[in-house]
Amino acid sequence: MTVALIHNPRSRRNRHTGSAFVSEASQLLGRDFLLPTSHDELDRRVGELARRGVDLIVVDGGDGTVSDVLTAIHRAYPADALPRVAVFPSGNSNLIAGDVGLRRRGMEALRRIVSAPETFVPIRRRPLRVSWSDGSQPERLGMFHGSTGFARAIAIAHSPHVLRYAPHGFAVAATLIGAVGGLALKSRRKVWLNGDAVDIRAGEESLPHERSFLFLATGLQHLDHGIWPFWRRPGDPVQGVHFLEIAARPRRLAPAMLALLRGRAPDWLRAHPDYRSGCVEEITLRSRSDFVLDGEELSPGPGGSIVVGRGPVFTFLQG
Repeated sequence: MTVALIHNPRSRRNRHTGSAFVSEASQLLGRDFLLPTSHDELDRRVGELARRGVDLIVVDGGDGTVSDVLTAIHRAYPADALPRVAVFPSGNSNLIAGDVGLRRRGMEALRRIVSAPETFVPIRRRPLRVSWSDGSQPERLGMFHGSTGFARAIAIAHSPHVLRYAPHGFAVAATLIGAVGGLALKSRRKVWLNGDAVDIRAGEESLPHERSFLFLATGLQHLDHGIWPFWRRPGDPVQGVHFLEIAARPRRLAPAMLALLRGRAPDWLRAHPDYRSGCVEEITLRSRSDFVLDGEELSPGPGGSIVVGRGPVFTFLQG
């Protein structure tokens, strides 16, 4: 088995321990220690790994780095010969690592992966596959999508004050609180409450709301701290694209957010017309507003339409 590591020196935790780790890891792995500085270089280097048959890739970074690496792997490797992936929790937000990643990072974890990969537990996930209906961008893989109010609130969650003082790993909570907190300022309350014009088709169902306060979708099956703002309906698949959509000017927003932040979906919330959730194979989202995929803000393109579906099956090492 050949192990390669892709290191992002700009990730939050790597900024503090990066130089020592880079020196030791590069000595251990040689040419299989990668420090790409751009998306193009990442694609090129992962293409080289594919040609050499590297079958285990360690990602040392946060959610955005993991998303970029999964996308590069998807482009370079045959769908039936994907490498296994191990994720170090090294970023500003580590939602992905919290579900499929390792508990430890650094040289101790890397040496164990190189010497005894069989001691880790393999788990399988299908990331989100985001494609642009007009073909304006190549499709991308990721694990957590947010649009409408989520895209506005992500700026609050990523502010230096929140990153410095919020509990580590509370990215979703901070962003959802930010979406509600944005209503506190009178100058933007009306804009935030009115949401964004959308047309959403979730599986075979067209959602009834013409404007959306908040939309989320994920391929993960677990979030940190018991947060899980989704629920399944009768007949929904157990695995798929989990989604939550909240209508513009939603009623009972505060108790709804409190319940979802605690991982609960009481009967009143499931039955409320302003809130929709479920698990489906594919979602078509038409909106002129930008969206966020694993922390990166993206445009829906001139056509204003994206499809969020299930990507290929990846095997992650956990332990």
